[in-house]
Amino acid sequence: MAVTRSIKPTHLNNMQKFHLLVVSVFICCAVAQAQTDSLSKQDKAALDSMMAKDEFLKMMEGKEKNAVDISVGLGNGAFSSDNQAANATGVTNQLIFTPGIMYRLKSGFSFGATGYLTNDSANKLQLYQTGLSAAYEYYGKEVSTAISYTRFISDTKKYNNKSLYQNDFFANIKKVRGAVQPGISLGFSNGNYKEATLASFILRRPLNPRGDTLIVAVDSTDNKASYFSLSPSIQHDFSFYKIFSAGDELDFTPSLIVNFGSDKLTQTHTNKLFNRPALSKRKKVEANNQFQLQSLAVSFDFTYSVGKFFLQPNVYFDYYLPSTTAKRLSSIFAVTTGFTF
Repeated sequence: MAVTRSIKPTHLNNMQKFHLLVVSVFICCAVAQAQTDSLSKQDKAALDSMMAKDEFLKMMEGKEKNAVDISVGLGNGAFSSDNQAANATGVTNQLIFTPGIMYRLKSGFSFGATGYLTNDSANKLQLYQTGLSAAYEYYGKEVSTAISYTRFISDTKKYNNKSLYQNDFFANIKKVRGAVQPGISLGFSNGNYKEATLASFILRRPLNPRGDTLIVAVDSTDNKASYFSLSPSIQHDFSFYKIFSAGDELDFTPSLIVNFGSDKLTQTHTNKLFNRPALSKRKKVEANNQFQLQSLAVSFDFTYSVGKFFLQPNVYFDYYLPSTTAKRLSSIFAVTTGFTF
């Protein structure tokens, strides 16, 4: 089950690492407060003037013109284009390439397509799903908000546990000013997928002189999965100008996130072995995790832009809190680069 986690014997070291990351976020926020308080009236006026002239901010606020983003990314988040809490439920070490194109309207609407490519069992690069997305973004003086829907297209007849969901909804709202900027996001994903694993079964035969029978076979399943998340957060936006040239900009946003979530998995075995009376009760199994405090997370987002070029690295660390037998600390990374026309 992709949403099941476990813990390794090294979980105390992982906890220490996570605490260090949390402390770093608060230090960043404290520094931001100190920097804000130290600005003179002349400095604030100069900063407001730069922001008013900044072409990237004008584009994001939808006040300039329509734009097209052409990009390519590399990361390990397989399930959602926006919801890192969903991605953290089943992180693998596989590298995923994500070429994409996005058309942004000055009204705030955008439409795009993204391919998801990774190596198959023969170590050959393959397209395992394509995401078609539509979104709306609003950037105001006090708050920003966004809502998006992505339809993942894949071959649901193939055995593919990297493409759990076909529908992915995500929305957020956050404060854009102040040393500490609170926000909240909602996410919901659902879909169907097939999975095949090698399984063994013991058939009890008390009247058989040879005893019980061990059966080893390929166990194929049809699965229906859904995941819901609610994530309050605090963050701060840092902006730096003239890093390498007169026209470039670096934006850095550290965030501290609390994830609440619930999930459901319905698994139906298709192997004919489960038609036997001894296994018929196991043919269809449901697993549910009720809505609960799920994890603590920190995220570090960077955006570097100069002219039409942009580079966006992101690192996300998620520490799972409920009792589990899988690893608690998950790390997700992504690096996206491209051009805006």
